[in-house]
Amino acid sequence: MLYLRLILLICIGLITLPIRGEESPSLRFVGSGDRLFDFNTGAVKGTLRGNGKYQGISSLIDVATGQELTRSAGIFSYYRVLSTDRRWGDSARDWPMTAMLLPDGAVRIDWPAHEEHPFEMTAIYRWTSPTTLDLETIVTPQRSMPRFEVFLSSYFDLNFKAIVYAKPTRPVDGPAEFILADVNPLVQGSYLAFPTSSQTAQMFFDRRWAPENGLVPWAVTRVLGAPLAIKRDTESDITFLLMSRAEDCFALSMSYNMDPPDGIANHGSVYMSLFGKDVEAGASERAHIRLVVERHLANQRAVELYEQYTQKQNDADESQ
Repeated sequence: MLYLRLILLICIGLITLPIRGEESPSLRFVGSGDRLFDFNTGAVKGTLRGNGKYQGISSLIDVATGQELTRSAGIFSYYRVLSTDRRWGDSARDWPMTAMLLPDGAVRIDWPAHEEHPFEMTAIYRWTSPTTLDLETIVTPQRSMPRFEVFLSSYFDLNFKAIVYAKPTRPVDGPAEFILADVNPLVQGSYLAFPTSSQTAQMFFDRRWAPENGLVPWAVTRVLGAPLAIKRDTESDITFLLMSRAEDCFALSMSYNMDPPDGIANHGSVYMSLFGKDVEAGASERAHIRLVVERHLANQRAVELYEQYTQKQNDADESQ
């Protein structure tokens, strides 16, 4: 009888063991190759790339359906770095970098200073919940950088339509609302830009985007109520929120919604313009942003999540 019980317990244990190759859901990244880091939070899974042409979340898959949610260069990929009248190098995507897994399961990518770009830059990616990814960007220049900007890119499947949290044109002090970033004849052929103020809007025209620096046609439209944007797939009801504080992100820009897509709409892009301030030589500056991906996420919940996030960041600043 004792022998049979032992056999039964062993069999039950074998049944409950995870199948080899399958990972239990976790908020930790796991190294999977040459500067590649996999994740499976239980809600989404995919890969963070710390090498090659594009760094960032190169694959993001909805666990429930297996739907790939990204495209092109993926999500939270560092692109251009700019300052007044200047573009530093061609793209951060081309710069030498190192990537490492941190003890808490986050991933850190470092770009050392170079003659072409005289500043150090660090990115730390960290899952803080099964549906929430936080990204911290740290820059330390070796020379003064007027109106320094890190232009961060994210590209989504074209099923996702862009929505932005913007103030009305009149009255200018009216409440912000979510509006679809749809195409119209006045903006077609340009990317849509939403600054946090009329002052930050001027940075789009200080020659950082001049032809010799890589011309991008901009249509500067409404002022943001907050750096908060939505990408929503109405069929699956999966919604992305991209958010930051105004002191960390001075503008959001994006391709417009258009069906069938033209050359602009086909990017499915949202760009976050980080910093937007003078950074002195030797000083370090930090910018924080957050990505949330959920189902059945109403616009009001998006605002509530944003308020919770900004309060947390403000509290963290006060405690330092």
